[in-house]
Parts: sequence; structure tokens; C-alpha cells
Amino acid sequence: MLTVRKRLDQLFKLKNPKLDSSKEFTKDELIERGFAPKNGKIDVLFIFPPSSVAERYGRKNMGNVGGDLIPLGIASLAAYLREKDFGVGVIDCPALRIDADEVFEIIKKKDPAIIGFSTTTYTLPRVIEIAKKIRDNLPTKLTVFGGSHANVAGIETVNKYDSFDIVSYGLDGEFIMLDIVKKYSEKKFNRNSFMQDFTMLESIKGIIFKKNNVVIQNPPRNSIENLDELPFPARDLFPMERYIPLPNQYKKLPLTNMVVIRGCPYFCSFCDQAGTGARRRSPKKVVDEIKHCVEKFGVKEISFWDDTMSYHKKWMNEFLNLLIEANLDIIWSCYAAVNTVDKNILQLMHKAGCWNIFFGFETGVEELSKNILTHRKNRNFEKMKQVAKWTRDVGIESRGSFMIGMPGETPELAKQTVQNAIELDPDYAQFSIVCPYPGTQLQKEIKKGKWGKFIEEDFEKYHVWDVTWLPEGYKSVEELKNMERYAYRKFYLRLGYIMKRILKIRSFEDIRRYIKGGTALVKAFL
Repeated sequence: MLTVRKRLDQLFKLKNPKLDSSKEFTKDELIERGFAPKNGKIDVLFIFPPSSVAERYGRKNMGNVGGDLIPLGIASLAAYLREKDFGVGVIDCPALRIDADEVFEIIKKKDPAIIGFSTTTYTLPRVIEIAKKIRDNLPTKLTVFGGSHANVAGIETVNKYDSFDIVSYGLDGEFIMLDIVKKYSEKKFNRNSFMQDFTMLESIKGIIFKKNNVVIQNPPRNSIENLDELPFPARDLFPMERYIPLPNQYKKLPLTNMVVIRGCPYFCSFCDQAGTGARRRSPKKVVDEIKHCVEKFGVKEISFWDDTMSYHKKWMNEFLNLLIEANLDIIWSCYAAVNTVDKNILQLMHKAGCWNIFFGFETGVEELSKNILTHRKNRNFEKMKQVAKWTRDVGIESRGSFMIGMPGETPELAKQTVQNAIELDPDYAQFSIVCPYPGTQLQKEIKKGKWGKFIEEDFEKYHVWDVTWLPEGYKSVEELKNMERYAYRKFYLRLGYIMKRILKIRSFEDIRRYIKGGTALVKAFL
């Protein structure tokens, strides 16, 4: 007979229901699923680097709260190159629970010609660790560095680290990688021959490399005009059983994430995609991908990760009507800007299966908003309250993003942001410490002595849960950290809020999510 403790452990274990409930897959089987060779060979292996919950969220004691979703960047690259008849492989380290040493052993075993890294700022140290081991022990392997950090700090990366042969930059890596692989194959996959042919290297748009120890940045590649030409991400290569969002970001499993837009039309000073424009897949193509996920993977929920999904109202209306017409047994969540929705579109979203929207409220304090959101119109606090009420009225839950440690902020203004969050009353609130990521306008301004000073250059801490700079309005790092804790306590430890969550419980899965999320919240902030 199971002990009470063991039974509880099983009951609340965070686990995605099996897509094939008849079989328990081993780690080796899940790793093997990630490889689709051509003629027995892997031309390109894409790696999403290791990162723990503590590294991702800056909290060592949060426990297993989830938060793993498919890295769509490398999933799209793998799908595109496979379609072009190349052998591909993927390793999603967080989902597979493998470290740098295990990655290296897989690389030795599979013997790929090219190793591509997808890197965020805070995962850069892990990528460097793996890349250096490859360079020291497998010197014939070509290493390609891409991802969000490469887009904003590619030159710096090539200049500083000898472990990377090529940096791919830009929002459309598919065409760049295809160009690299094709030209590399012409050189019989010989790294020395390839890296010494500067004429060939200079013909590849969208890359950065070294020529006689001088960093060369080629012109950017033209954007993909029709995103519908790209195949669906290669989800079949990934351990779908392992993917589960944070507790407040899902209701049904299995779930998968999806994007419909590349780029962003806004110019927020803290964002590394500011002003890159917004290109959309057609509404029909998006609905077709949802159908594909439902039919092939049994997906019950979609998490849209586009920051600006509702930006184009005509597109949104067409998509929602097509989704309703498809009559799929699916629910979904998304991100939306306050100034891009009205009550009519919210009603239609709810009818189409939307259950949760993540709004970037940020502050509601006009004095702070103007310092980082000067481009946005029609998003004052009264507009926020109106949108929050509309969302509740139509039956959609909301998550609100709020910033702590904004340019020009003082503890008093931060408390006003918290009070605004309480007044807006979203179902969940996220209070993030502002992080001046490399390449952003905010980072450039701070480097010039505006707003405050840098206190941390460790890239592992470059996420919204650690303090990397100190605004002028704060006396110390501890004061800023205490303000973050104050925000979470003030918002979540309200009797009215607690009762509201209890009354919304509709299933055992709700109870499990609340326990997991609540426990992590208490450990990390309260």
C-alpha cells in the first residue's frame, strides 16, 4: 500500500499526459526521436542549451513548476532543412533534462557536420561551455551561433569567443542556414576549406565571421515575404511528453506553443525586437497548423507567443472566424497590447476558444510609461481599466505584466504601479524587474549615464528575475529586490483575491495547478 506521502507525490506530480499512453519513453528514446538523418548522416544538429528553473527564473527554490515549451526557432529551422532534403537533429536540453557533458557525448555519437546553437542572453555561458568543448575536442566541426542574443550582440560574440565560426543574425534564420549548409556541402563539409574561402563566406547574407582576425558582418538577408511558404515546426522531433507551461498559463494538456508573427511594430526601449516590423502568416495557414497539432499530437490547447497577435484587427477577425468555423475541440491563450483590443474582438476571441490573455500593462503610471513606451497611443490607465473590465465581462481570464525598477522609478512610484495592478485586478500578475538586455535602446541609454548604473555583467543573470542595474531612484539592490517581494505579497495575499481563485476551481487539474503555482510563489517571493 502506498504511503500518504507517496500518494500525494504522485497526485501532484507535474507531468504532461502521454501522447501515447501505452508506452513510457526512456530518455534515450526521446533523444533518439530528435534525429532525422539523410542517407545515415546528420548535416545539422540544432541545440537549445541547458537551463534549470533557477537559471530561467532566478529563483533556486521554486521547485519543478514547469515552464518548458518547444523552442520554435530550432523547430522551424529543422523542419525547413529537412524539407530541403538535409539530415537534421535537435536537442532541447531543458526538456530532456541533460547537461553540457551529455550534449557533448551525443554530438560525438551522432557526428553532425554542423552544430547550431540557439541562444538567449542568460544561456550564453552554457553555450560557450559546449562550444569550447567542441572546439578543443572536435575541431573539424563547424559551429554556428544564432538566436536572440546573436541578433543583438553578434559582432561582440564573434570577437570575444573563438569557439564560434559563424554567427547568424536576423529574424529569418531558415534561408541563412540553408545557404550555409549548401555552401558547406560544396566544400565536402571541410571546415578549414570552408572558413578559408572568404569569397564564399562573403556571399552569404546575414552572417558574421572573422577574416584574418578581423570581424566581418555581411549585409542582412532580406526578410521572408511569405511566411506561409515555411513548413510547420518539426514538433515530431521533440519530446512532446515533456512540455508543460507554468501553472497559470494552461488549463488542458497536451499543449503546444505557436507563433503567427515575426517582428514587432512597437519601439519599447527594453525590447530587443523593437521596430523590426510585423509579418504575419495567413489566418488559414495558422488554423491549418492548429488542425495539424490536434490530429497528429492530440493537442487540446494552444499557447500563442506573439507579443502583437491582435495588432492587425482585420487579420484577427478573419483568423477568429476561420477558427470558429473549423469547430475544433481546442482552447487557447495569447498576448495582447491594451490598445489593440475592444469589446467586440474580445467577445469573438472568447467564442473562438480563448480563455486567457496576457496584457502588457507594465505600470499605468504615466510618468513612468513615457520613459519606455513613448510610441504607444491610447494606453493610459483609464484605457487599461476599460480593457480589463471588458475581458472579465466576456469571460476571459487575464494575466497582467507589470515592471519594477523602471527608468525614472522611485519606491513610491513602484507602489503606485502595484496599486494600479490591484485596481486592474487581473487573474494573475507578474512583476518583473526591468532588464537592460544587450542591444536595446535602454541599455544604450544606461551606458551613456542616463537613468542609473549597471551593477551586473554576468549574462546568466540577464532575465527579468535578477537585478542587473540600479535605477537612480533606488538606494540599493536590496531595496529594489524588496520592492519586487512587496509587489507579489501585496497583490496575492489579499483575502478577496484568494477567495476569487478558490471559487474558480472547476476541476482536479485546477487544484493541482493552484498548489504547484502557489507553492512556487510562496517559496520565491512571499
